[in-house]
Amino acid sequence: MFGTISVFMRFLLTAQMKLLYAAVATVGVSLALVLTFQGWMRHGTNIFLAAVQSGVAWCF
Repeated sequence: MFGTISVFMRFLLTAQMKLLYAAVATVGVSLALVLTFQGWMRHGTNIFLAAVQSGVAWCF
C-alpha cells in the first residue's frame, strides 16, 4: 500500500514541477514578446529608416 502511495506522490510532484516550468516559460516568452513589441513601437521608425539608408529595405 505504501509503495503505491509513494509512486503516486512522486508522479504528482514531477507533474507539478513540469507545470511550474511550463508556467515560467510561458511568462518568459510573453514578457519577451511584450518588450519586443514595445521596442518596435518606440524605435520602429528609426529601424526602418536605417534599413532604407543601408539598402536592406529595397522591397519597401
